[in-house]
Amino acid sequence: MNVEEIVKAIEPLKGEVVPVRTIQETRPPEDFADAIVAEVNVKAASKVIKVLDAAFPRDASMGHLRRFAKRTMLPDHLLQEIEADTSAPANNGQTIFVVIPPPLPDVESLQELLAPFAPVPRRRSSATPPANPPLRSPEPQPPQIRILKTQVPIYPPFTAAQGEKWTKTMWPVVFNPAAPRSTVAPPPQVLTRVQESIRPRSGFYLALARKVAEESKQTGRGRGVGAVIVDPSIEDRLENQAWRDDTDSTDRWMDAVVSVGGDVRYARSEAGASSQTDLHSGVAPNPASTIYDPDLEGGPDLHALMRAAELVARRRREEGDHLSQYDDSILPVIATDPQLSTKLSPLESHFLYEVCGQSANPEPENSVATPLSPKKRKHEEANPEIAMASLDVNLEATDSVDPLTTLPAPPPPTAAIAIPESTPVIGYVCSPPDFWGCSSPPETSRIRTRSQGGYLCTGLDIYLSHEPCLCCSMGMLLSRFRAVIFPRAGRMQGGGIASEPVVHPTPGDWNSDSVAEDEQDDEIEGREYYGLHWRKELNWRALGFEFVETDGAGEDWEVDVAEEGDGEDLAFHA
Repeated sequence: MNVEEIVKAIEPLKGEVVPVRTIQETRPPEDFADAIVAEVNVKAASKVIKVLDAAFPRDASMGHLRRFAKRTMLPDHLLQEIEADTSAPANNGQTIFVVIPPPLPDVESLQELLAPFAPVPRRRSSATPPANPPLRSPEPQPPQIRILKTQVPIYPPFTAAQGEKWTKTMWPVVFNPAAPRSTVAPPPQVLTRVQESIRPRSGFYLALARKVAEESKQTGRGRGVGAVIVDPSIEDRLENQAWRDDTDSTDRWMDAVVSVGGDVRYARSEAGASSQTDLHSGVAPNPASTIYDPDLEGGPDLHALMRAAELVARRRREEGDHLSQYDDSILPVIATDPQLSTKLSPLESHFLYEVCGQSANPEPENSVATPLSPKKRKHEEANPEIAMASLDVNLEATDSVDPLTTLPAPPPPTAAIAIPESTPVIGYVCSPPDFWGCSSPPETSRIRTRSQGGYLCTGLDIYLSHEPCLCCSMGMLLSRFRAVIFPRAGRMQGGGIASEPVVHPTPGDWNSDSVAEDEQDDEIEGREYYGLHWRKELNWRALGFEFVETDGAGEDWEVDVAEEGDGEDLAFHA
C-alpha cells in the first residue's frame, strides 16, 4: 500500500474541539493598591469629575472602579470609619463619595482642590442654641473634606462573584464580561470563528499526525510523535469549491496539508558517534525509548513540531536561493540544514510538495553559474561546503504559482520514489512496512513563498499527536502559527500549552465563571501549567485548542509514554 492509499484510508478522530483557556483565565490576576475616598456635595458631582481629571488624570485601566458611591453602597469598613469620625462637621446628608485611584495625590492638595465642593453643613435650629458656641476666628476657615482610605483592585473582576466580593470589601466595581477577556484572552469573536473553521477537518489532521507518529516509532528514528501543518487559506478554497460542486468539504481534506514532520531524536549522530538508530538497526521501536536519558533524547530541533515548521519556513525563506542538486530521495529544501539532513520519511516526502528531480534538472558541467554580487561571492567562496553547490535548482515552477489557482492534482499512485544505493538511508533500518511505497511529490508546492505573502509559518495551523514541550511551544509562537491543536489524550507532563487540569464535564464549559481547580489531578500529574499559546506578557500569541475524543473513541491509540521498571509512566518531552 503506497502513501496515497494510506492517507485516503485514514479515519478521522471523533470528538469535539474546545479552546484551551489562557493562564490568566484559569488564574485571574489579583493585585490591589491604596486609593482615597472623598465626601463631596452630590449636586457638584459633575464639577468634581472635571477638576479631578484635570488635576490628576485617571488611568484608563481603572475603568472598572465606580467613580461615585452613595453611603448605602460603601463597604462596612468605610461605614465604620465614618461613624467613628466625630471631627467632621455635620452635613445635610446630600453627599456622595468619590474615589481617587492611584497614583495618589497629596492629601493637602486634594483638600484644597475639593474645598469648593464640600458638603453643605446641616442647619441648626434657631430655638436650640449651641451648648458651647465656637470662638470666632478672625479669618474664615475653608470647609473640610472628609478623606478616607481604602484598597481597590487594579485589574477588573473576572467573574460576577469576584466583582460582588470586591464591592462588599473594598469599593464598588463594575463587572463587564467582555472587559477581562480583552486583556487576558483572545477576542471571543476571533476564537469562535477559528474554532468553527477547524472543527470539520480537525479529526482528519489529528489522525494523520498519529499516523506520522506511528511511522517515526516503527522506523526507530524517534518517539511516536507527529505534527501536521495546514494552510487555512487552502481550506477556505476547498470549502468554496465544495459549496459550488455541492459536495462534502472533507473529501479533499488532505489537499490543505502543506507539511508533516515526525520525531527523529534517535536518528542524528553526535560528535561522530553512531546514532541510536544505527546502533539498534532493525529494532522497532528504538530501545532508547524505553528509558529517559537526556543524552539520548537529542534537542528540540529534532522534535516533530520543530521539524515540520522548519520544512515550511525553509521553503519560504529559500525563494531565489541556489542550492546543490540532490537526488529524488533528498529534497532540496533540506539540503543545507544539519537537523534535516536525514532522509525524509515517505509521509513527509509525500506532503512536502517541493521541486523534485523531475523538474530540478541539473545544469551541464560547462554551464555558467548564476553571477553573485561581490559581497555575496566573498562569503560564498569562503565556505567550502557552499562553494561545492555548483548546480542550480530551478525554482521557477514554484515561484510562479498563484495562491488562488486550482490546487495541484494528487501525484499518480503508480510512481514511486527511487532510492539510489549511494544514498544514505538514515533511519530506515528496520523491515519496511507496507507504507514505505509512496508517490513522488508533485512539481509544485502548496507552501506559499515570500513573494506570495508567506513568511515563516504565519497564518498556518499545526496539529500534533502530543502536547508540545516548552521549547517547541515557544518555537511555535515565534514561527507565528495561527492555532495549535492537540488531543487531550496527548497531554504531556512537560507540555507547554495546557493551562489547567482536566475538569469534567469539559466540552462546552470552557468559558464558565468557575476557575478550574483540581488539586488531586495536580498531585497525580506532578506538572506545571504554562499556557504558552496565549500569554499577556509574550509578544506573539496563537490560539490553542484541545480535541476531546468521545467516550470509547481512540481507545486503540496508545500515547507514547514508556514504562519504567516500577510500572510508573515515564515522561518525556514532545
